[in-house]
Amino acid sequence: MKIEFLGPIGRVTGSCTWLHDETNGWNFLVDCGLQQGEGDPREWNKGIEWPFEPAKLKFVLLTHAHMDHCGLIPLLYKKGFKGRIICTTETAEIAKIMLRDAVKLGAPYEEQDIALINWSEPRGKSLVGGSLHPVDQDLFINFYRTSHIIGAVSIGIFWGPAKTEMQKKIIFSGDIGTSLQDRENLPILRYMMNPHEFDYAVIESTYGGKVREPEELTPEFRWDQLTGLCNHITNHASTALLPSFSMGRIQDVIFDLHYVINSCPEKYSSIELLLDSPTANKLQPIILKALERTDLVGKNSGKVRPVWLGKQIFRWLELDDTDPAQVDRAIDIIRICLGAEPKHLEYADKFGNDLARNWKSRVKVIRSHEGRINVELNKPQIIVASAGSCDGGVVTHWLPKVVRKEQNILSLTGYTPPGSIADKLNSLKHLENSERRRHRSNLYIESSNTEIPYREIACKISTLKGYSAHADQSGLLGWLFWSFKEQNKKTAPKIFIQHGDDSQRSSLKAAIQAKAGKSAVSVQLPSPSQYKFSL
Repeated sequence: MKIEFLGPIGRVTGSCTWLHDETNGWNFLVDCGLQQGEGDPREWNKGIEWPFEPAKLKFVLLTHAHMDHCGLIPLLYKKGFKGRIICTTETAEIAKIMLRDAVKLGAPYEEQDIALINWSEPRGKSLVGGSLHPVDQDLFINFYRTSHIIGAVSIGIFWGPAKTEMQKKIIFSGDIGTSLQDRENLPILRYMMNPHEFDYAVIESTYGGKVREPEELTPEFRWDQLTGLCNHITNHASTALLPSFSMGRIQDVIFDLHYVINSCPEKYSSIELLLDSPTANKLQPIILKALERTDLVGKNSGKVRPVWLGKQIFRWLELDDTDPAQVDRAIDIIRICLGAEPKHLEYADKFGNDLARNWKSRVKVIRSHEGRINVELNKPQIIVASAGSCDGGVVTHWLPKVVRKEQNILSLTGYTPPGSIADKLNSLKHLENSERRRHRSNLYIESSNTEIPYREIACKISTLKGYSAHADQSGLLGWLFWSFKEQNKKTAPKIFIQHGDDSQRSSLKAAIQAKAGKSAVSVQLPSPSQYKFSL
C-alpha cells in the first residue's frame, strides 16, 4: 500500500490523504477538505494540485463534517468521481448542510454536485468500537468515536487476508476531542474512544505543542466565566455578544448558559438569551436525533449504550442513565436549550436534582431577518450568533450594534483564525479605550458593509476559554498511549503527524518520543518534499 500526504502538511486545513495499491486495485482517499486561509487555497480548492484522478478513486473515507475535512467532496464528483463517501450517518447529514452553505459563499462547485454524493454508513452489529466493515476485497475499516463533534470518528483501515500475518493496519485519528471516559467535560458528547493496536497511526497536531491547565478542562471553569458575564450584563443592563461556530460550539455555549441562568433563576430573571444562527437551526434536528441513537457494544455485542450522548449531563443533574424515562428527560433538557419542544412533558419535574426538576428554556431562537432587526438592545441580553471568525454570518449584523458601547461585552468563544475579524478584535482585548482611540482613522473592521474604526470600538473584549473541541498535547498523547486491563498499550509503533503547523508537529514529535521512552516508536513528519511512503 502506498500513502501520500497531500494535506494538511505544516498547516491545519485541507485534510486529504491518498492511499493506493495498483496490484490489488485499491485507490481511495481519507478526507478531502477545503484549505481555509492557509497556503494557496485558490489552487488547492480548485483541485489543480491533485495527483490522483477523481474518476479512478473507488471511495472516500470521511472522518467528520467540518469543511476542512469534507469541503471538496462535491468537487470530486464534479471532476468525475462516482464512488461512495463512507462515514457515519450523522457526518453525512451535517455535511449536506455545511456543503450547501458553502455554495452560497463561493465554493468551487454547485448544488447539483452535492446532489450526486453517495453517502454510505457501514452496516454491522455496531457502528463504533472496533467491528470490521468490508469496503473491498481484503480491505476493511472500523470506526472509533473521537468526541470532536457529533458523527466524528477515527478510521482504522485493514488490508490483506483477514486474520493472517499478511494483514496490515493503519488508523487515522481525524480530529480528537477533549472528553475522556467518565471525565467528559463539554456538555453533550460522549468520550473519546481508545483505538485498538495498529501498525501505523496518522495523528492530528492542531495543538500538539499546547498543554492546557487542568482546570480549563472542567465544566466549573466555563460556568465561572459565564457567571461573571451574566453578573456584568445584569449590573449594567448591557449586551454580551458571543460569536460562535455553528456546529458544536454554539450547542455547548447555549447549554452552559442555561446551566448558569437556571442555577440562579431569580438573580438572572432579567436576562434575555438569543440564539441567532441559521446553520445551527438547520443542524438542530440532526443533533437531537443523534443523541437518541444507541449501539451494541462490548464483546459479543452484550451491551447497549448511546453512540454520541455522554454521561456528564447525568452526573451534573443527578439523573440515572440506566432509566429510560430519565434518559428521555436528559435529552429533553438539551432539546429545550436549543429551542425545540420537549417530547416528554410528563417527566419535566420528576427526576434529578433541583436544577434538573426546575430546568426552563431561556432561549429565544431568531428565525428570520425581521426577528433580528426588531431586537432592542437596551436591557440585559446575551446574543449567541454565528460565525466564530466574525468574517461572515449573522454575527456581522450584531457587531456594529454592540462594539461601540463601553458597557457591552464581546466575548469570543475560542480560536480566532489569523487575519479574521475576530482575530483583529482579539488584538484590542488588552487595550484601554484611551489607547484604542489613538489608532489611526484608517484602521477599521468591516462588518455587514459597515466600517467600524478601531478607535470607535469601546466594548469590553474577552475570550471564553474551555470550549476547544481539539485535544491538547496531553490529550493527543493519551490517544497514542493508553492502558487496557492494567496493561500499557500504544496505538502504533510507527506514527505520522499531520494537521498542524510545523512548530506544533515538532513539539508533538518530541513529546511522543519522550513518552515512549525505551519503547520502539518511529515518528515521521511528512513534508512537501517527502510526502510519499510505502506501508
